[in-house]
Amino acid sequence: MNNLTIALVGDAGAPPIEAPPDYRNEAPNRDGFVVAWPPQRYWKSAGDADLLSEKPLHLYFHIPFCLQRCRYCFFKIEILSESSHAVRERYVDALCREIELVADAHRLRGRRVKSIYFGGGTPSVIQPEQLRRIKRKIEECFVLDAPEFVFEIEPITLNNRMIDGLADLGVNRISFGIQSFDDRVVALTGRHDTDEKNSRAIERALSTGAVVNVDLLSGLEGETMQSWQHSINRAVSLGVHAVTVYKMELYSNAHYMNDVRQGTLSLPGPDQEMAFARWGLSRLREAGYLPSTYFTFTREGKYPQHHIISRWRGEDMYGFGASAFGTVGGRSRQNITEIDAYLERVESGLIPTQRVLEISSADHMLRDLVMGLKTTSIDLADYQNRHGVHLDMMLAEDLAHLQRQGLVTLKDQRLRLTDEGVIYGDYCGRYLGAALRRRLTGNARPLKA
Repeated sequence: MNNLTIALVGDAGAPPIEAPPDYRNEAPNRDGFVVAWPPQRYWKSAGDADLLSEKPLHLYFHIPFCLQRCRYCFFKIEILSESSHAVRERYVDALCREIELVADAHRLRGRRVKSIYFGGGTPSVIQPEQLRRIKRKIEECFVLDAPEFVFEIEPITLNNRMIDGLADLGVNRISFGIQSFDDRVVALTGRHDTDEKNSRAIERALSTGAVVNVDLLSGLEGETMQSWQHSINRAVSLGVHAVTVYKMELYSNAHYMNDVRQGTLSLPGPDQEMAFARWGLSRLREAGYLPSTYFTFTREGKYPQHHIISRWRGEDMYGFGASAFGTVGGRSRQNITEIDAYLERVESGLIPTQRVLEISSADHMLRDLVMGLKTTSIDLADYQNRHGVHLDMMLAEDLAHLQRQGLVTLKDQRLRLTDEGVIYGDYCGRYLGAALRRRLTGNARPLKA
């Protein structure tokens, strides 16, 4: 059954659609994080494309450098030393060159930019004068339309020079990867942050007038309900605008995985982690933080992060830097992941794209469902206007199944996640995505009781 494929009419040249896994008799779970749709394993090499459009554009810049590798980290990064200025300088040169190459080759020059996001890695290891060079190149090639400008910061890198530099650049949203405010838990991750240092950095950022977000990671080594409650309460007491709560995920290239396999590390189990999630959601709601996405909670429901929400709703985003990915003009693309290979390609005057997927009309439908649900609700009328499909009718049985589980509601032409659905957000997306794909492949079967 899983090998069944069919091509949709009007999608000549598009990859075939596989029959999906069957989640219908699987209990809700929090395993697996949906990063992109379609999954990147389907992306293939492809030629360049003309991406000229009047639609707004979002830009992402990946900075793959860190001062230390956290034991849970699975990202492709390079550890910097104090003498690594030349490495960063070369990377910044490459980013500026890539902006020019992409703007010209894809006729993106002059597109209106609605958001800019610097992620990593640790973007705050790039010096303010280097950031100004990147910003100037952005302004040369694009038209900035009062963009949301998001910047990720490692608290130990924040000083007055960095704060002043970010303000001059127009950064208006700062995101701190805190993970935990408990000193004992933080030390076990291999980081050198402390509650005192983190709190001081956050207060300094708040004083600039920027929107401030704090990332917390549930299920770290040594996490207890007491330490988790301390982290949530600290974020609330600091008055940050948004709190993002991620679930700990194990990956093969993280130190955690090696220790788990050797039996030297025991992480909080699923029941413990679920208790963390439920308590955190309840406490954040009590403090006036409402879900903006199913893992980010914003004060009074304000201060949504437009960059990520726009991306999940299908707006164009181009990613710059090693391993960066995005989707523009109906094509998803990712850059070369190896840093040295990325640098060499850009320095040779070539766009560093490694793989591309031309998205079919069916995958647009699936993406707008799976990724759109990450924003906690989908406008069914808007979905019908985009795709000509009454989602609530096509997936009536599947939606009824999730309703019986207390995960979604249907009201006023909106599909919404309940509080329980927020906890099981990726499960709901995978479940409905698989259901829709079954209809598109003609492999629909009634739900079992």
